[in-house]
Amino acid sequence: MLSALKFVQGATSTKGLVQELTHFRIKDGVVVGHNGSLALCAPLEVELDCCPHAATFVKAIEACEDTIQLALMRNGNLSVRSGKFRVSVPTVPVEAYPEVAPEGESVQLDGGLLEALAALLPVVAEDASRPWANGVLLDGDYAYATNNIILVERWLGYHFPFRVNLPHYAVRELLRIGEEPERVLLGERSMTFFYSDSRWLRTQLFSVEWPDVSAMLPTAQQFKLMQKQPLEEDFYTKLRTLVPFLDQLSTLVVNGHHACTAYSEEEGASLELQNEYPEFVVSLRMLLLLEGLATMADFDKWPAPIPFFGDRARGVLAGIRRGN
Repeated sequence: MLSALKFVQGATSTKGLVQELTHFRIKDGVVVGHNGSLALCAPLEVELDCCPHAATFVKAIEACEDTIQLALMRNGNLSVRSGKFRVSVPTVPVEAYPEVAPEGESVQLDGGLLEALAALLPVVAEDASRPWANGVLLDGDYAYATNNIILVERWLGYHFPFRVNLPHYAVRELLRIGEEPERVLLGERSMTFFYSDSRWLRTQLFSVEWPDVSAMLPTAQQFKLMQKQPLEEDFYTKLRTLVPFLDQLSTLVVNGHHACTAYSEEEGASLELQNEYPEFVVSLRMLLLLEGLATMADFDKWPAPIPFFGDRARGVLAGIRRGN
């Protein structure tokens, strides 16, 4: 029971702006959590029809050390008993809870989705002015993400049958669950991912009206040139030592073997790199997001966007113009 409740708890609201959405819906042998944008469902072998307060119900089950007994009380609350322990869990009327269910066309998945989502999530934007950039775009053989400084295309390894923009909160929840979904249902404005044991996750979708990014991405010819000088071993680990000394722009200045957090060698922190690099200036915090995505980069292109390649990935990183 506890595992089912924790599976769906990730989709319950914690802000209380809509009281019903801070509750579970238990009905017909399943439990549903829904926060208005995301819904999770799992089987629950109890004969109840109620909407208990989610956080309280989970805490009550966690506290049980003996056989659990559930029953609705005359006042509408849910009684949780275990040995000498008892908790009265508040509920809301079942008719007040919004109905939510999977809908749309069903398609089997071939796996490999979570690996791509995990790689791309760090570069997903949370920019209200560009809502299309607040998710991962799945389009055929590729997935895309951008935070308006970094743009990444990652090969999925199989053909995803839809063009959809998964919101960042859905991506996080899919990664929290940590299991490859077996199939999906695509609705007009939603997508539902199905797992074993009849569990599912349903999410709203963001707009797929992305700009045409094909011209921004590096080419196969650039890949051949970059292969001649990959990033040195421990490149990101070395640069991470400079993070405590960054300015507000996270400035990183690299020239030759020298990397510094300021334009002057008499300021900031610096270190020596093994490889020799052309001069470039970037946000170090942004550069570090490429760990796991970029194993080679053409820094010669700076101050234009810097192209990069990595395992199943290619993209560009916008730099900082010297003096800004």
